Amino acid sequence: MSPRPAFLRGVRRLGWIAAGLLGLYLIAGNLFLNTPVGPWAINRKPDRFQMQWSHGLTWWPGCAMLWNVEVGGHVRRVVWNARAARGHGRIALLPLFGRELRLASIDASEVTGSLHLTDQDRTPPPPRPGGWSLRFDRIATDSLRTARIGAIDIATQGQVAFGFYKQLRGGPLEIYPSQARLDALQVTWDGRVLLHDGAATARFALPRHRREDASGLAKLGLADAALDLHGALPGLAVDLDDAGRITGTLDPAGTGTLAATLGWQRGALTAGGTLALRVPLQATRPGAAFDNEATLRLAVEDEAIRIDATLPRSETDPRSIDARLVLAGTAVPLPPDPQQLLARLGGEVALDWRFGSLAWLGPLLLKAPWLQLEGAGAVEARLLLERGLLRPGSTLRIPDVAVAATVAGHRFDGQAHAEGQLVDAAGTALARIDLAIDRFDVAAVDAPGTPLVRGRDLRIDLEAPDSLAGLRESLKARLRFEQAEIPDLRAFNPYLPRNELRLLAGRSRISGDLHLDAAGEIASGRVSIEGRGGQARLGRLEFAGDFDLDGRLARADIASGRFDLDGSSLRLRKVRVADAGRTAGRDWWASIGIVRGHVEAGRPLALRTDAAIEMENIGLLLALFAERKDYPRWVLGLVDAGRLRARGLMQVRGDAIVFDRVEAANDRFEVKTRMRIAGGSPVGDLLLRWRALSVGVELRDDTRDLHLLRAADWYAQRPHLLGPP
Repeated sequence: MSPRPAFLRGVRRLGWIAAGLLGLYLIAGNLFLNTPVGPWAINRKPDRFQMQWSHGLTWWPGCAMLWNVEVGGHVRRVVWNARAARGHGRIALLPLFGRELRLASIDASEVTGSLHLTDQDRTPPPPRPGGWSLRFDRIATDSLRTARIGAIDIATQGQVAFGFYKQLRGGPLEIYPSQARLDALQVTWDGRVLLHDGAATARFALPRHRREDASGLAKLGLADAALDLHGALPGLAVDLDDAGRITGTLDPAGTGTLAATLGWQRGALTAGGTLALRVPLQATRPGAAFDNEATLRLAVEDEAIRIDATLPRSETDPRSIDARLVLAGTAVPLPPDPQQLLARLGGEVALDWRFGSLAWLGPLLLKAPWLQLEGAGAVEARLLLERGLLRPGSTLRIPDVAVAATVAGHRFDGQAHAEGQLVDAAGTALARIDLAIDRFDVAAVDAPGTPLVRGRDLRIDLEAPDSLAGLRESLKARLRFEQAEIPDLRAFNPYLPRNELRLLAGRSRISGDLHLDAAGEIASGRVSIEGRGGQARLGRLEFAGDFDLDGRLARADIASGRFDLDGSSLRLRKVRVADAGRTAGRDWWASIGIVRGHVEAGRPLALRTDAAIEMENIGLLLALFAERKDYPRWVLGLVDAGRLRARGLMQVRGDAIVFDRVEAANDRFEVKTRMRIAGGSPVGDLLLRWRALSVGVELRDDTRDLHLLRAADWYAQRPHLLGPP
C-alpha cells in the first residue's frame, strides 16, 4: 500500500476528530451560554460578584460574545455595577492549567456603570495560599455612555481601555497602564448640572502590591496618574433676604470655565500641574442686584502648591474674598489629614463677607458650645498664616451679631460687636478676641422667660495661643460687667432654701468679673451685689435693710460645680426687724467675712462657711430667739452695749439653714448660739453671759425655755449641729 493514501486517511481522521471536538465544544459552549448552567457556574458567591446576560455565542474555543451583559459586585463598602449592550472577549486556554484565568481582550459596547458606598462593610478574609490568578490584559470600550458615582451622574461619549491582575485569597493586585478619553462630557449632581460641554483625557497605573502594603485610599499613594479636563460651568445665583439668610441656586446660563492639567506620582502632585476655575455670580438683596466673578487658581511647583482664590469687591456690593496661600511640598496625605495640611499652609486671607448665619464661628473658636454667635452677621478678617499658625498682625472684626453665652447654668443674651487680633506678647503670639455687648439679659437656662439681670456693657474677652487647635483647646475667657440691674430680687428665691429664706422685695445691682476655661467653666472670679431697700424673711422673722455682697470664687471641683468662697464678704446696713415686739426700734448693721467656705451651684444652692463677724450689737440675734418681753431686764440693757466680734459656722443645704459654734464677745459680755431652721420652724440654743449673770434660751418651734441657773453648763451639754470646720 502506498504511504501517501495512508497519510491522507490519517489527516482526514484527525480532521473529523477535530471537527467533532469543535462541534461538541460549540454545542456545549453555546448551551453553557444560553441556559441557566452558565450563570449558575459563575455566580457561586452572588453577595460578592454577579454576572447576567440575555444570550451568547461562542464560535471558537476561548472566544465568546454576550448580549445585554450586566456585572456587579460588593468590595468592602463599595457596591459597583456595569452594563453593556454587547461584549466579546478572548480567553487564553493554556494558562488555565496553571490556575490562571487570562482574558487577552474584552471589548464592550454601549457601556454604563455605577458605584456607591453602603454601610455594610464586607471585610475580606485573611490571606490564604493557592488562590487563582485573574489577568485581564485589556478591557475596552469605545462607547462609554453614562456613569453614576453616588449622587453624581456622568454622561459622555467615551473611550476607555484598562487592564488588571489580581490573585485571589489575598494575593497582589495590579492595574496596568490604562487610558480614558471622554468627549461631550456632562456632570450633574442631584439633577443639577455641574459641568457641561467638557472633554477629559486620563491615564492611571497602579503597581503590583498586597493588601498589607496599602489599603483604601492609601493605594493611591502608589499610583501614577494624569488628568486633562476642560469644560463649561454654570453660574451661581445668590439671594439675600432682609434677615440676612442666603439661598443659592446654580444658573445653567452661566459662562463659567474649568481647566485642569494635573499629574500624580506616588502620592504627590507633579510639578507643572495647573487648575483654573472661574464661576460667574449673580446676587440679589432687597433693593440691589450685582454681578461678580469668583476665580480659583492652583499651580504645582517643584516644592510647593500655590493656591489663589478671589472674589473682588464690586461697586454695588462690598463683600470680597482674596486668598493667597502656599502649601509647602506637593505630597497629599492619604487618607486626607486636614491637620497635616494645615501645618504646611502659609499665606494671607482677606475676607469681607456677610453670612446668613454665624453659628459656624462658635464651634471653630471653642471646644465647648458655651459661647454661640446667632443670626446673620458680617465678618471682616485679615489672616496671616505661617506653617498653619496665625501670625501677629492677623485681625478679625464683626460689627454686629447676636451673642449667647452660657455660664454656670445661666444664659447671657445680647447684640455684640467683636474685635480680634493676634499680638506678639513677649515673643509669644496670642490671639485676642474682645466682644462688647451694649445691652444684655441674664436668665437661668431652664427658665429663659424670666430675666434675672438686665445690664449694659458686658465684655467677653477671649485669649489663646495662635494656632487654631490651640484656640479651641487652650482658650481662656474673661466675662465682666458692672452695675447691672436686678429688676426683682424675688426671682432669686429658687436658689434659696424653699421655706427658710425668702426674698420679699427690693432693688439691687450686680457686677461680675469671671475667668473661664475653654469649656466655659468658671475658674475664678468675683461677683458683687448691692441691695437697697431689700426685704427678706428668715424662718419666721421678717426684716428689711441694705446689703453689699462681695463674692470671690475659685473653682474647687468642676464635676459638682463647687467653688471656694475664701475671702468673700457680706455687709448688712440699716437692718430693721419688722416685728415691733422683737426690736428696740433702731437700725442694725453687721459685717461678715468668710474665712473658709464653699458653695455648690444649683437650685437651690448648697453653702458652708466659717465666718468672722463684726456687728453693731446683739439685737438681731436676740430677735431670732424670742420677743423682747421674754428676756430678763438685764439682758435688754445689753442690746445697745457696743459692737462685738463673732466667729461661727453656717450651712445651707436642701431646705435647711444651720448656724453653729457662733461665739460673739466684747469687753462687757459674750454670746454663744446655734440654730437650725427647717420646715419654717427654728430650733436652737442661745447663751448670754454678763459678769456673774447668764441666761440660756432653748427654742423649739414656738416654745422657749429660759435657763437662768447654771446656764453655761446647760449650753455646754447641748449637741453641736455641725461638725468642726
